[in-house]
Amino acid sequence: MRYTWTIKTGDVWYAGTDANVFLSLNGLDAVMKEVEISDPGAINDWEKGDVNHGSIETEDLGEIQTGVLRSDQSGPGAGWFVDWVKVRNEEDGREWTAQVGAWTDHDGRNGRFRLKFALTDSGDYERIQKQKAEAARKQAEKDAAAKKQREAEDAKTREAEADADFDKELDAANKQLEKDLKKARLEAELAKKRAEIEKLKNPNGGVMPPAPYGGGSGGGGMGSFRTFELFGIMNGMTVPLAQVVSCDRVTGICTVMPGGRVIVGEQPNEGFGLAGVPGRWQMYYGGRSPAEFGLDADKGVLGSDGSRGWVLDARFLSQIFGSGWRMAVYS
Repeated sequence: MRYTWTIKTGDVWYAGTDANVFLSLNGLDAVMKEVEISDPGAINDWEKGDVNHGSIETEDLGEIQTGVLRSDQSGPGAGWFVDWVKVRNEEDGREWTAQVGAWTDHDGRNGRFRLKFALTDSGDYERIQKQKAEAARKQAEKDAAAKKQREAEDAKTREAEADADFDKELDAANKQLEKDLKKARLEAELAKKRAEIEKLKNPNGGVMPPAPYGGGSGGGGMGSFRTFELFGIMNGMTVPLAQVVSCDRVTGICTVMPGGRVIVGEQPNEGFGLAGVPGRWQMYYGGRSPAEFGLDADKGVLGSDGSRGWVLDARFLSQIFGSGWRMAVYS
């Protein structure tokens, strides 16, 4: 910030000085430390009746309140009489005046004038302040608009990234489903082929087939049909067969888990209520003969997962009980 100073030396005998002169200023916003001043346009400044001028650069002092004008009282004729001191803000034109009307060597001043300033010209301060306020308002609006635009762009970017992540996850899930579907089809095809091989190897389960399921010349009908249920015992508790037998989905090989036992139930009050005469074969496989699964035609074998039953074919039973599974299950 640039300030100009104007100092009026009194028009009385011996009012001028040849000493060096210093000035310091105190404002509401800042303090200017003491600097030496002189009039660049004068050959011999501070003479009787002279008005000397100069400028100083400092930070913005705000409203100037006080200051100190000092003479070091060097050289001949060191005394100095000052009428007044004016300081002007070159940016907005404000001017402050301190009335002095005194000698430096009177009353023990030791070359110092303590200055008390009053605003004597407001210049363009009000207009400039309004301009600054308007500029600040426009800048604030501009910054707010820019911030809003950035936030909108950020939101749009986040949305695009979220969509991309969703598409990526969806694509990955779809690929996994395709793999699972392919695997399930292969497993179904393998199971079908295994059933055909088992049927070719042992079409009647190694015994003469009894009367056809659902009736025949023997007249046994449903009255001669029996359902057996396989269930598990684990830690002394009755559990669904699925909790004691583990089957590899790829190879189809089934084994009894360590600590588990497979129990054959013949009555409805055993296991999960699937066994009995005729039992619940008709509920799950109505119209189908157990012979389709390598079993005796009048003897269905079911297992439970705790909510429903499923057929246990000859291959499964032979893995659990060995080649003599009929003796283990039917006896």
